[in-house]
Amino acid sequence: MLFISDLSNNEQPLLVNDVHVTKQLNAVEQIDFTTINVPENESAFKMLQPRSIVTLPETNEMYRISENDGATMGSQYQRTLTGLQVLQDLDDRLVEDKLSGVQTIESVMDFLIKGTKFTYTVHDPIKSFDFGEDGIGGEHALSIFTDTVVSDFKIEFTTNGYHIDIYNALGKRNAFVFISGEDIYTLAETGDYTQIRTHIYGEGKTTETTTDTGSSSDSSDSSSDDSKDTSKTTSSTIKAEYTSPNASIYGIIDDDLYTNDNATTQQQLIDEMKAKLVDYPLIQYTANTNKFEEANPAGKLNDASMGNWGFIKDRNGTDIETRIIQEDLYPQSNQEDTLTFGNFVLDPNKMLAKMQSNHSYDMKTIKDMISKTSNNNSSTTIENQFGISKVGEVTDD
Repeated sequence: MLFISDLSNNEQPLLVNDVHVTKQLNAVEQIDFTTINVPENESAFKMLQPRSIVTLPETNEMYRISENDGATMGSQYQRTLTGLQVLQDLDDRLVEDKLSGVQTIESVMDFLIKGTKFTYTVHDPIKSFDFGEDGIGGEHALSIFTDTVVSDFKIEFTTNGYHIDIYNALGKRNAFVFISGEDIYTLAETGDYTQIRTHIYGEGKTTETTTDTGSSSDSSDSSSDDSKDTSKTTSSTIKAEYTSPNASIYGIIDDDLYTNDNATTQQQLIDEMKAKLVDYPLIQYTANTNKFEEANPAGKLNDASMGNWGFIKDRNGTDIETRIIQEDLYPQSNQEDTLTFGNFVLDPNKMLAKMQSNHSYDMKTIKDMISKTSNNNSSTTIENQFGISKVGEVTDD
């Protein structure tokens, strides 16, 4: 069950099915559900109007209806709906003004939420950021916050209704140890190697300099008053390039040209390019978690809150340190919740060590095979030793 309130602030309980909440790091939370116009739902069903708000009783979180699809089911009508946490209401405000130069996170947030019902709390010290002469503004407040402020100030956030909590980083270390086959019953891995880049060029601020080169005259008569002052304008641009140490593993792979007019020194430009460069494979793990009873000690030990760091131990004995970046929750059913971990950074040095270890093991195995074959009689073959059955032979015909 959810509670629905319409634009007139009327509220009714709404009977629903398939409630699914999706929480992602630094993203607007989402709820999906279905409902049918059964007699018990008659009043609430009619309140499924544009911009109605549903409240999840388990958390008291509010979501504004964003999508509403319907289809007949015999004599009844079913609707499939999506709602976005009310942070989405920041998209209602177009920020017409501009904010430029060096700004604190507080000055930017005051600028964005001006005239709205939103409030915020900054929980950690956040460094100021220079937005340069161009500044920020001229867009909807939500896109400025999620696309610009979050990345420029390097912050993470959570929301509770119309309140925004801002941190340097969410979560804590050593918050969980999930064991495949116990705490989690399925563990899937997804790897994306297409984003690996190990080399990048960048350009920063361009400065124009005007110098006086003296005067010239259009007449050969030195007494003429038609002499003109002349000047020369030159421009210089901050440029830099950076090569990742991982280039020794993956080779030189160029990234797109990076530009930032606010970068005034070469070192600043290099630091920004380092932060942008993805010089490792992107690997994510997704796990279906078993739902524990309150009395189960294992359930109490693991804190699966958004942003927490911990370990996954698979059946092969591999320990992986990773972070929770997404939760798919089913608060009104027995369906298992799903956690997404990542991006797991594959350490190139460990990868090389593993490759070299595997190579050494393979070479030792081959030598042992040759030794055994040489020392035994001719009837001992690789096929006999390893139980290989022939299914055919390749001929030269």
